[in-house]
Amino acid sequence: MTCVCSISYSVMVNGFPVKPFPAKKGLRQGDTMSPFLFSLCMEYLSRCLKEMTGNPNFNFHPRCEKLGITHMIFAYDLLLFSRADSISIQLLLQAFQKFSCASGLMANLSKSEVYFGGISDFDKDQLQTALGMSRGSLPFRYLGVPLSFKKLIVAQCRPLVERVTTRIGCWTSRNLSYDGRLQLIKSVLVGIQAYWAQIFILPKKILREIESKFRIFL
Repeated sequence: MTCVCSISYSVMVNGFPVKPFPAKKGLRQGDTMSPFLFSLCMEYLSRCLKEMTGNPNFNFHPRCEKLGITHMIFAYDLLLFSRADSISIQLLLQAFQKFSCASGLMANLSKSEVYFGGISDFDKDQLQTALGMSRGSLPFRYLGVPLSFKKLIVAQCRPLVERVTTRIGCWTSRNLSYDGRLQLIKSVLVGIQAYWAQIFILPKKILREIESKFRIFL
């Protein structure tokens, strides 16, 4: 708490820093301590959800039961998993509300979505009404890539091609040498492709199209 409560800032005026002044609102976003403190808060959420799994009325998502997975977190993106029954979902929400009351971090339901699989439309409507969220459809994008339980088709890989095309479009107007273009391909464009390729098996048509764009740019 000393690190949080003893913060001061100094601004540059005419090239010289002025006298430091104390912060009244604690840490600001972008402070070097913020990621560490956020990780501590998320650790409490993980403990709340782990405690919830001890309730015999809670049922894991069928694909997550073997590994005991209830959630995945990356920064402020959160995925929660459970079987599609009212009791399990209620316990899941109670655990999250316990975390929210302690941390002050609330979920924005208008920006949240619920995804169903393997249940009737009637059950989907009932659970969606209880949750108060809009219904999403698979695949959805998470960390910049589409999440799907099946092999990606060509249409689902179009964002990758568009991203490569956009990057190339920003560079073509510059006076780049051959070596400069080659370095951009190796360091930037191949990195974008590799990020997808380490997660999915990309269709051959997409790989050929991306390589063609590399050659044209070069």
